Parts: sequence; C-alpha cells; structure tokens
Amino acid sequence: MNAAMNNATKGGAMKTVCVEGWRGVSHSIALVNQCQLLVLLDQPGLQLWHRDLPFFLKHWNARQMPAGFTPGEQARIDAIAAPADGQRFDTLLRISSPFRSAVDPGQKTLTFMVTECGLVPECFDAAPADPGAFTRDGNRIVTPSRWSRDRLVDYGLDPAGIVVVPHGVKTDVFAPLNPADRVAGRAALGVADDELLFVNVGVATWNKGLDLLVRAFAQVRRRHPRARLLLKDHKSLYGLGADRVLAQVSREHPGLVSADVLAGISLISGSLDQAQLRALYAVADAYVSPYRAEGFNLPVLEAMACGTPVIVTGGGATDDFCPDALALKLPARPGTRADEPAMIGEFLVPDVDALVECMGAVADGRVPRDTPERHAARARLAQDYHWSRVTQDLIALF
Repeated sequence: MNAAMNNATKGGAMKTVCVEGWRGVSHSIALVNQCQLLVLLDQPGLQLWHRDLPFFLKHWNARQMPAGFTPGEQARIDAIAAPADGQRFDTLLRISSPFRSAVDPGQKTLTFMVTECGLVPECFDAAPADPGAFTRDGNRIVTPSRWSRDRLVDYGLDPAGIVVVPHGVKTDVFAPLNPADRVAGRAALGVADDELLFVNVGVATWNKGLDLLVRAFAQVRRRHPRARLLLKDHKSLYGLGADRVLAQVSREHPGLVSADVLAGISLISGSLDQAQLRALYAVADAYVSPYRAEGFNLPVLEAMACGTPVIVTGGGATDDFCPDALALKLPARPGTRADEPAMIGEFLVPDVDALVECMGAVADGRVPRDTPERHAARARLAQDYHWSRVTQDLIALF
C-alpha cells in the first residue's frame, strides 16, 4: 500500500488516480511528473498508481541520466505501484510525449500538453480522430503557461477545456547559498572573485536561443574581459550539445567567436543532481535565457528561487512568473518565416542588442543581487510556486 493510501482517513471517501508517464530520468516532463508525484503521495484520501510508459528515446535510462532526487525521494516515487490490467480510476492523468491521441470515453482523463511553438502531427502518437475528446465530459488538458495554452488554442482545441497549471520549484532545494558557500562554490568551478559568471541550462535546440546568447557574450567579453559563460546542456538526452551551437555561431559570424571568447566559455554535459544544479544557479551572477519559444522554462524559476537575477525574453511563457524585481526582460517581436523559413508556429525574436546591454548591466554592477525588494519578491515566488502549492491546482481537477 503506497503512502497516499496510508494517509487516507479511515472511512473517508477515497479518490483513485492513475498517472501514466515517465519516472526515473532527468527529462523535463519526467521531472515535472516526479515532483507532482511526491506531492500527491502526501495527499490524504488519495489512492495513487503509476503506469510507466516507454521513454521517447530507447537509450534513456535512470542509470546514465538520473532525475537527481535524493535516494529517499526516488525510492518513494519508484514504489508507487502499477495498476492492474483493465483497472478503472476516478481520474487518469497522462504526462508524457508524444501525447496519446486516443481518449477512453468511459474514463475521466487529464492530458498534460506543453508546446513551445505550436502543435504539429509529431506531437501525437497518432493523428487524433476526435480532438474534442480531450476537453469533453469532464476531460481536461493541463498546460503550464498562457503561452502554451494559446498555442493549443491555435491548433483548434477548446479553450474552455484547457487549464493552466504552472510548474513549481522545490523550495527545499532551490534557495540562495550563504555567502561563504557561494564563494566556495565559485572557487570549485574555477571562477575568481572578480569574474562575472553567466549561466544557461537547457537542451541546445533552436528555440532556446543559445546562439543568441553566444553572440551576445562574445560582445560582452570584449568589453568585460573577466566575464565568463557556463553552459549546461543535455547532450545525453538528445545528442545535441552546446559545442554544436558554438561551431554554428563561429561559422555564421566569422571573427566573432575569438580564441579569447572561447576561453571564457565552459561546457558541462554530464548529469547533475538537484543540489548541484542549485549550486550552479546560486553561484551565477545572472541566469540568461534569450529564448525564442518556451512552454514554461523551469530553470528560470529555479534560478530566481536561488536568488540569482535572470535575463529572459519578454512576451513569452516566463511572463507568467517573472516579476520585474527579479528579471530583466528583453524586448522581442513576433517571428516570421523570414526569420526562420523552416519554423512552423509562433515564436519570438529577442533583441540581441538589448541582451548585450542587460548582460553589460550585470557586469557593471548595475543589477544588485541583494535588496529588500528582491528579497521580498523571491519570498513571494517561493510561496506561490513551490510544488506543494501549484500541485493543488492539479488536484482540484481530480
């Protein structure tokens, strides 16, 4: 019997929930699922099962790309029992990719959907025969941001059946380091006291805008020789590394990425646990994400929780949760086919000159890290976006 069943009050009405998805690996959807599972396990009156679905790529595995939870947390997640064949539930929550297109008319189903630019056929395991089934008869689509919701509506899904449930942050992990630990953490990375460290974490795909960040950093490094850029990619997941982006920028902008610029850039491709990620965010002088399109952008939320200023694209998914006191927002315009002929859907084009200016402001000390306003904003963020809080919005749909 799992913990959620143990927590139920005797004789109380029990809700039965089965989650279909991924656990054990560090993919963003799997991480969201596992954070939600930890909260669901502590809900009284809830019986919880988990049906593991095949990973998107066959080489994904928990040994080489672990989720980074503590052993105790991972054990709780892994101990959630699988349902019996044919078992029915009050609610079925599906959270994986590609999205399963068939919806059982006799089973209340919540379908997690997130998209950066918009839905295309490859987003589904098969073409949906009846897209209306996702939002009919108590079924709902769950998505983490208004930007993602609007892209789902663009596809033709019923806006009345789409519920925005934001992602959260593990406030027991992602919090500022004390000054001594921050100095020690920077030293462990080889970052000197007088150096400025910019950090970005994410898959090196076009929508993340990593090429824009490299272009901007090259200009900032010329003006601020002590500036550093640390890129943590997810090469093990998709085989796409930040080194590929560096080569692309060098090819497309001859002379921009000099030997000195390259000397200021560090790459991390291996897996990090959550405590290590927290240290990475917390030692940075700014977290920089000049994205073109995001479904949510969880690293930005985690970085702010660690007390680190963030530089993000304005007008996108991060507008939902980035207060002005904690974020510098880049002006951006809607993208067109002229910007990227191969791109289908909606995206933004952030202003690279503004990105250079914002990074320069950090380097010049014009973006204070510790002020009463920032401390108050971070406290509100931790209160409003910790996983226990945001998962209640999901539970309300059960």
